Amino acid sequence: MEAEVTSYKPLTAQPEYLKLVAANLINRFGDSIDAIAIAWLMYEITHSAALMALILGLNYIPTILLQPFTGALVERMNKQRVMIVFDLARGFVVAAAAACYLFGFLTPALLTLMMLLISSLEAFRSPAGSAIVPMLLSKELYKVGSALNQTASRITELVGLALAGGVIALLGCQGALIIDAVTFFLSAFIIGLIRLKEDLPEEKVSLRSTAKSFFEGFQLIRETRVLVVLLLIGALMNFLFVPLNAYAAPFISDYLKGGAEVLSILNILLVAAMGLGSGLAPKITRMSGKTQLIVFGLVQSLALCAFAAGGYFTDVTLRYAVVLGSCVILGFSAGIINVVYNAAFLRLIPQDYMARLSGLSNAILVCSMPVGSFICSALAAVLPVPFAILVSGVMSILLYLSLTRVRSLEAL
Repeated sequence: MEAEVTSYKPLTAQPEYLKLVAANLINRFGDSIDAIAIAWLMYEITHSAALMALILGLNYIPTILLQPFTGALVERMNKQRVMIVFDLARGFVVAAAAACYLFGFLTPALLTLMMLLISSLEAFRSPAGSAIVPMLLSKELYKVGSALNQTASRITELVGLALAGGVIALLGCQGALIIDAVTFFLSAFIIGLIRLKEDLPEEKVSLRSTAKSFFEGFQLIRETRVLVVLLLIGALMNFLFVPLNAYAAPFISDYLKGGAEVLSILNILLVAAMGLGSGLAPKITRMSGKTQLIVFGLVQSLALCAFAAGGYFTDVTLRYAVVLGSCVILGFSAGIINVVYNAAFLRLIPQDYMARLSGLSNAILVCSMPVGSFICSALAAVLPVPFAILVSGVMSILLYLSLTRVRSLEAL
């Protein structure tokens, strides 16, 4: 295996990959602006932490049910064309959601349906987006390329979050949604500019070829022990962080006594720290991938516990200091973990398996999240929100401690 590059400079000679990164950045900018609007809008419509958690759980279902098969289907299709078509489709759905909100038609049920539709479209676009990366980068650039994409995305997301409050104040939630829709259209345009010649399999797309691709991808996972371990760990990590995502708005509203601006500030800190962590990840050369995963996983878990504990402090200044500081540590650790994860998958999966494996792995990684959301929905009626988040942090610590005995992770 060629030595892994730790400098960003070689990426300047990869213009087609930089176009892909640019499209991702535009997408991220729109999503970051409407993230605040959607979260607060959802809480305004439902007025219920339990219902929010339930809607969040339902939103994961298309990824779980569709991506294992859409990944296999996309494997035999033109990846660039798939990305363009489904970016355009998502843009139209988001624009429709904005129109419904503007005219007062948006209900919890309709919002849930639209989120399900967007997730279904994403089930096609996501495997194509993963599969196109190895066509644009050589293996030794995987980690630094992933780090660049994540770091730049976090910076762009940070800008979007910083502007979100002003955008919503000036244009309303519908304005934020329209901006998100426009970014999907711009992303499709930039992806269309990528010069890429793809050699597609000779066998045409059919039910038989899709099933064959699916089972071949599943077999590869079964035969690669480190992939099985990584996917299991990822699914458990996602499960344990569901309470933080599901209860964010209620936690801020009921325990910090804040509004949408506080949610925006927390997101800004989290994203900025993630960008810093992902940017520094390629420079951490004295620690193996396994060590990085465990060390920063434990740091992240302790920060999650501190975040939850912040809700119990009576002094307002101390309460905010603990919560804000925890977000910074959470984000920094998550940035490093994400780069280690993404680079590992790119190295371990053959290029001609990337789309189908992306679909399968995404489904496995996400499958625990609706379960966690439904559990959160039930627990919201009987447990205080900070306590539920604290329990997830303690369980996360136990998970990462157990990884010290997993030998297959040495391959990272």
